Amino acid sequence: MFPAAVDYVTEGKSECRFVNGTQQVQFLQRYFYNQEEFVYFDSNVGHFTAKTEFGRPSADYWNKDTQILEDRRSRVERYCKPNYDIIHSFTADRRVKPDVIVSLMPHHEDSKTVHHILLCNVFGFYPSEVEVKWFRNGQEETTKVQSSALFPNGDWTFQILVMLETEIQKGDTFTCEVHHDSLAAPQRVDWHPQISDSAKNKLATGIGGFVLGAVFLVAGIVIYMRGRKVQTSFRGAQDEHFIHS
Repeated sequence: MFPAAVDYVTEGKSECRFVNGTQQVQFLQRYFYNQEEFVYFDSNVGHFTAKTEFGRPSADYWNKDTQILEDRRSRVERYCKPNYDIIHSFTADRRVKPDVIVSLMPHHEDSKTVHHILLCNVFGFYPSEVEVKWFRNGQEETTKVQSSALFPNGDWTFQILVMLETEIQKGDTFTCEVHHDSLAAPQRVDWHPQISDSAKNKLATGIGGFVLGAVFLVAGIVIYMRGRKVQTSFRGAQDEHFIHS
């Protein structure tokens, strides 16, 4: 028997951090082992620092190599600052407006009231800072509002799901309001029970059932009438034959 295979994953990340443009620039090089950071270089410090005992031998070894230290210390001027304009134009100045979809997810019901969860899906926006609010008939709801984590889409955009647990009554108006840097004014999407997706689906199902039932009814009547016609013709022929004989 061979022991179960174990995956060992190492990862290195290089980061440039800017404050007030290029007035304050920090270069970080970080190393991870099985998703845990164990050693890093900080240009503000000028040498490698171990974060765990596993990273101490690497930090000691690299700190003794003057060429490695000079290379890492020079990356603020050689790497970070020359790329600032490119990075800044694609990140700091980039604005992508969010798309907003409001939908209903049935939760539970009792004999008197029906409780539902309304979902406000905000997606495809950049930068990641966003604020989402729920309103019921113009009044902000805060007590039964929950938000998911912020999800990166992998294409420099983000999405978030904000849920409202509430009772729904006929005539209510629910509004999901989104605040984002890409918007000149908050984006508002209204939801009404009478035009909800659930109501539309039920209406479509009812209409479809009615139409289908009507089709079967008409088909049954036609078949029945044809049967009566054939039966009547057949009996007429028998009576006429009997009289002539």
